[in-house]
Amino acid sequence: MTDETVVTKSDWLRGALRSRTIYWNIALAVLGGLELVGGHLTTLFGSQVAAAVLLIGSMANLALRAITTAPLPHR
Repeated sequence: MTDETVVTKSDWLRGALRSRTIYWNIALAVLGGLELVGGHLTTLFGSQVAAAVLLIGSMANLALRAITTAPLPHR
C-alpha cells in the first residue's frame, strides 16, 4: 500500500504564506510596478541604481528558487 497525501488548496495557501520566494516576488512586483507607473525608483536613485536594484532582486529570486526546493504544501 502507498501512503498518499491529499493536498488541499488551504495546504497550498499555508505553504505559500511561509515561502520566502513568494514574499520576494511580491516585493519585486511592487517595485517594478511603481517604476513602470511613475518612475519612482529612477527619480529617487537614478536610472542605473534603479536598474541594479531590480536586477539584483531578480538574481536573488533565482537563488531562492534554487534553495527552496520543497513543494508549497509541505512547507
